[in-house]
Amino acid sequence: MLSLLAALVLPLAAQQAPQPVKNPGIFTYAIQGDVDSLDPDWAFDSISQEIQFQVYETLIFFRGSAIDEFDPLLATSVPTQDNGFLSDDGLTYAFPLRKGVRFHDGTPMTPEDVKYSLLRFMLLDRAGGPSHLLLNAILGVQTAAGEDGKPDPDVYRAAADAVDIEAGALVIRLKRPYPALLSILAQYAPVVSKKWIVARGGWDGRLETWAAHFNPAKDATPLYDQENGTGPFKLARWDKPGRELVLERNEGYWRQPAPLDYVVFQSVDDPGTRELMLQTGDADSIMLERQFLAQVASMPGTTIIDDLPLLEVHDFFAMTFHINATANPYVGSGQLDGNGIPPDFFSDIDVRRAFAYSFDNDAYLRDGYRSKGQPARGPIPAGVFGYNQLQPVYSRDPQRAENYFRKAFGGRLWDTGFRFTLAYMEGAADRELACQIMKADVESLNPRFHVDVRGLDWPAWLADFTAGRLPMVNARWQLDYPDPAASVFPMLDGEGFFAKAQGYDNPRVDRLIAQAVVEPVQRSRRLMYYDLQQIAYSDIPQIYTVDTFFFQVNRSWVRGWYYNPFLQYGYFYPVYKEES
Repeated sequence: MLSLLAALVLPLAAQQAPQPVKNPGIFTYAIQGDVDSLDPDWAFDSISQEIQFQVYETLIFFRGSAIDEFDPLLATSVPTQDNGFLSDDGLTYAFPLRKGVRFHDGTPMTPEDVKYSLLRFMLLDRAGGPSHLLLNAILGVQTAAGEDGKPDPDVYRAAADAVDIEAGALVIRLKRPYPALLSILAQYAPVVSKKWIVARGGWDGRLETWAAHFNPAKDATPLYDQENGTGPFKLARWDKPGRELVLERNEGYWRQPAPLDYVVFQSVDDPGTRELMLQTGDADSIMLERQFLAQVASMPGTTIIDDLPLLEVHDFFAMTFHINATANPYVGSGQLDGNGIPPDFFSDIDVRRAFAYSFDNDAYLRDGYRSKGQPARGPIPAGVFGYNQLQPVYSRDPQRAENYFRKAFGGRLWDTGFRFTLAYMEGAADRELACQIMKADVESLNPRFHVDVRGLDWPAWLADFTAGRLPMVNARWQLDYPDPAASVFPMLDGEGFFAKAQGYDNPRVDRLIAQAVVEPVQRSRRLMYYDLQQIAYSDIPQIYTVDTFFFQVNRSWVRGWYYNPFLQYGYFYPVYKEES
């Protein structure tokens, strides 16, 4: 992985005569999808996090393109045993805090803000959110809720004891060594202003008021559509109907102000429109599917940066085991009568096997990715520790698919047929292609089978999926830190993002995931992840498709952009524009 990161930039597009820079102080990014929330402790999607990387700051940050090296940011040192800020037993981390930092409203950052920020990140604990990352790393628990689903006071007290301020430093005390802590802190729990949040009706950090702010609705937090960070850019406006968000340079930034005046994110579903924006210089960078790459590869004034390592479970199908059928337009009649599906449709493993053997993964790799990649072998991406290159995979086998469809529901499904909606994020042409291939392959087996493909805008997709309303979706999952736990937990653990929304629950899997996280012997740990991949193959909670590479499409006048797998779409503080 690191050797790939060492060779980042391979310009593929032929460079012609230098072109004058269009809108020199404005960087416009034509993106897929929409911003879901600006609250860094609520949002858990890559587009929202892309905004947060520009607006908020963490204690430490990734060193350029490295995934396991860090620089201090709001802390003045990265804890190591050599500098004395990491204890010999690996349980206590101290982060000396930087002085002279101000929030965007001009108020100074205090040590109390930093402590509050970590506690808020852990204890807000919205369903399907990111809180578990630090709860697990620091306290060894996956949720701040008790068995009754209500906030557990013991978790609050444990968190308040584990995170403290001592002699001007933030100190974190772990229950057990957790080497991935620094990777998590480099992305999550950015520092927010306690005073600013409290003044707007947000949580004040006390146990007595915690329950009223626990697991909040998306728009119920002060930071949903406002921000007050310390980062190099601040919010200028968020035009939700117009699907545009504009950031402006923070002139009071504690470092040298950014070269760019503005960074503009425009949500554009149509890939042809994004390509045209790139060609005319109205976009400086665009998100694009590989199937369209050839159309911009020879475009004058563009640069394609390819073969970048992608730490992502890519374009997989997730099936909901217990569908919420109440007033649900995605399940037709809601019964096994040929005009819909029952709530337990995908609970039948023969149905899941049939869909797995229906999908033509070779066609998807060829048509969607120009054969750039390989079949995915499970929930652990290629290049990540624990990946088993010998793990069997499902491939299209119409006869096997028919056999399993004939077995499903005691033999009734084949003669009755079904209809349901398969959803993807609107504007993601590669995910739409995967859905269309699945539709064609399944429907070719039986004229009674009907799969309706529908694109949903990102907030609607996310809300309906986490509510258990979508029977089947095509999705992606970017790892939160460079470890297999960052993919197997969300995909397979009963409390993980996808598994929980799908209703997949295998106690043996949960135990194995918990054991693998703390297993000190690497060979034993690897075998545990091999076991988890085999269980994923046997249980089929998801159907995995491809492992591929990331690529970035920029105008050639873009300077300072670099790739990091965890800052996938870019960190814009060093970016500027200059004639190519």
